[in-house]
Amino acid sequence: MMINWTNSIWKTSKHSAFTDLCEFADKLFVSFREASDHMSQDGDIRIVTCDLFGKKINSTTLKMANCDLRDPKLTVMPDGKLLMTAYARCYDETGKWRHSRSLCWFSQDGLSWSSQHWFAEKNWWVWRIRWQGEQAYGFAYKRAQQQLNLYKGNPLRTFDCVKPNVLSLASHGLGYPNESDLCFMQNGEAYAVVRRDADSFTAQCGFSKPPYNRWQWFDLQQYIGAPVIISHGPENILICGRAWLNGKFKTALWQMNIETKKLILKVVLPSGGDCSYAGMVRYNEKIYVSYYSSHIDNQSHIYLAQLNL
Repeated sequence: MMINWTNSIWKTSKHSAFTDLCEFADKLFVSFREASDHMSQDGDIRIVTCDLFGKKINSTTLKMANCDLRDPKLTVMPDGKLLMTAYARCYDETGKWRHSRSLCWFSQDGLSWSSQHWFAEKNWWVWRIRWQGEQAYGFAYKRAQQQLNLYKGNPLRTFDCVKPNVLSLASHGLGYPNESDLCFMQNGEAYAVVRRDADSFTAQCGFSKPPYNRWQWFDLQQYIGAPVIISHGPENILICGRAWLNGKFKTALWQMNIETKKLILKVVLPSGGDCSYAGMVRYNEKIYVSYYSSHIDNQSHIYLAQLNL
């Protein structure tokens, strides 16, 4: 796998981070959080539209008073609308935390967005959703519980927990599972990759057949932060995320064989320091990756890369 180009598409904010990427109407939409710093209460969402060569076309923002909007994710709904999910940490006028909850917006063109719609339970973070037919699936985590729950539905209507305790410290002996992604193969089988921040810190690969209420887990023996995954033929999955390589954080892409569950490092993108939280799409036999990194001037900037398969 070879990197064709890597473009810096946004570097004007104090802290730009936590990206996602979606192809929509032959354009690339990159979403990310803009804020004063990593944990400040003033997070807004910016969506940058680029052409397929990484040239910026336009951008727009979403803001909510007294809310820190975090980790926006983009998907195309079965009816063709663009859907964005995020997690809002909500505060009162004095800056005291009130609650946190997942929310979403939809758009017909990626420029004008609907009002927000809250979904799932308060204080359970639905990290990312993926569509399988007319239904969306996603894992939610809560740090205090050290547990993942599986949700299903349509975030604009109902989105309910259908399988609690899919992966947890209490049931599996695996501490603090959190950021995750799902991938559905052509035969309907589901694969998942989950970050963990306890004990061995190694990511887990999950496997399930429909209706996705029984999961098997395999240790990937590798730390992967904020994983994003896509299928790569009938036997492999591509995984992109934050890697710990030679004592440094990098944004890396692996290939995983679904039978052996073994990872092969394919590409390390230009990155370092505070970095990663990638988005990834396959389009016209190219792989596009969005991510953030602070390897140039210790300031976090947003990047878009194109790779050859």
